Amino acid sequence: MAGNRPRSTRWVVALTAVTAVTLSACSGGSGDGSGSTGAEPDAVTDGIVNIDLAGPVTSYDPAKGSGYQDSLVAWSMYDSLIVTDTDGSQIAGLASDWTTTANSATFTLRQGVTCSDGTALTPEIVAGSLTRLLDPATASPFLSQITGGNNPATVTTAGPDTVTVTLEKPWSGLLPGLASPFAGIVCAKGTADPSILQTGSDGTGAFVAESQVAGSSYTFTRRTDYTWGPAFAEQGEGDLPTQLVMQVITDDNTRANLMETSALQIGAFGTNAWTRFENSASIESKVSQQTDIMLIFNETAGKPTADPKVRKAVAQAINRDGLNEVQSFGAGELITNLGQDSYPCADPSLGDLIPEYDAAAATQVLSGLSLTVLGGNVFAGGDGNSYVLSALEAAGVEGTVRNVDNAAYVDAMFSGANEWDVAVLGYGNLLNSLLATGGFFTGEAPPNGQNLGAVNNPEAAAALQAAGTAETEKAACAAVTDFQSALIGNYDVVPVSTIPVHVLFAGGTSGAVVKGFAQPSSIRISQ
Repeated sequence: MAGNRPRSTRWVVALTAVTAVTLSACSGGSGDGSGSTGAEPDAVTDGIVNIDLAGPVTSYDPAKGSGYQDSLVAWSMYDSLIVTDTDGSQIAGLASDWTTTANSATFTLRQGVTCSDGTALTPEIVAGSLTRLLDPATASPFLSQITGGNNPATVTTAGPDTVTVTLEKPWSGLLPGLASPFAGIVCAKGTADPSILQTGSDGTGAFVAESQVAGSSYTFTRRTDYTWGPAFAEQGEGDLPTQLVMQVITDDNTRANLMETSALQIGAFGTNAWTRFENSASIESKVSQQTDIMLIFNETAGKPTADPKVRKAVAQAINRDGLNEVQSFGAGELITNLGQDSYPCADPSLGDLIPEYDAAAATQVLSGLSLTVLGGNVFAGGDGNSYVLSALEAAGVEGTVRNVDNAAYVDAMFSGANEWDVAVLGYGNLLNSLLATGGFFTGEAPPNGQNLGAVNNPEAAAALQAAGTAETEKAACAAVTDFQSALIGNYDVVPVSTIPVHVLFAGGTSGAVVKGFAQPSSIRISQ
């Protein structure tokens, strides 16, 4: 029942798409786009489709996922109750219908769905999976985005097809939070013994885990009985792949070379290396602004960046236009909010709070300080991180840069090791929500929470709570502006720009692209 909408219509602030937080772009490396494609890529052989991953998978368990690559594998093996379409709207997944209140969501399950072991999906199986996900003891990295943080949840069933999730306190992020790939429904065996999810799968998704070469490739086999997948608006014609092979590729030139030689059929490009295929008759390109880039600061006591004067000076030292040019080859768009201007409740006037580039003023404060810059190398091979370091060194900073892959970046952020001062945060905001960043700046710091920079901003925390529980759009948007204003005005975060992604389909493949991701259940082969 594609396109279903809730039977009841409580307004939900700024939450129109799947909630998923990811800390890296889905492609990387460098590329100047030079050269042109030679022979057209061959058609898919034996139904095997190769798709790229930006880095190694950190978890097959959807409740434990944290990065873009984890999103892709979760979407392959697990269905969520509702999903996000290409236009950002929510459509039916495992639920054929749903209703919401201020603090609850009730789902009517689709009939005829089975787990990969043949077991019929029941409300009790769904409730078991969600109960585990929503239990703080499970330590799902992005639990606070579903519940609003410190907000106990209960899951109940009624009749043969109904499941209800109820929060102790209102939170408007509940419904889209349950559409996250990390809220994919795990069946009974996996819920009872999550250890089997480390390298195996137990879900209702289009594919099941077959094999993996850790850190290199991950192979998934199609379920021949899969007929209940979401109906994406841009879903193509043809058959699902018999196998989906995800290859770890961290460089866009390598990615392009593999597509030219038919070793890769679906690739996501964060650089202009995709332009090799502009004139290809057999390759389809879909583009979307995927990642929102911000500078954040480690405000742990004793860190230089705990001082707002230092944070302001760092912001003054960095030319946002220059950083955008380096990390996205100029294809990104400057942002003035904690996300894109197209997101609901965006307030362009907040740009007035972002310090203007002023190298002289920055030098007066930063000269002689020692600062470590942390960033993932999936953005133009990490050139943006090096640009930040160079700008700080020009202001007299004795700096170092930690230019790491996605897995190391996530670990550095969430482990609580605190071995950084300034970080380039790349947020794949699948929620399309300005509130979705809230957990990064409120609550406990890692490893006990997601407040990455140990920010202590009571005004922002109060506004975040007000926005999440607001009953009207006007009140909610006002609170969203207050939330962002408190953070940007205190130099807790500096909005920078977006990074677009071009997703290319070769060899007769097609698929729906949601926020830069080819949705696995939508991939089709037409030959």
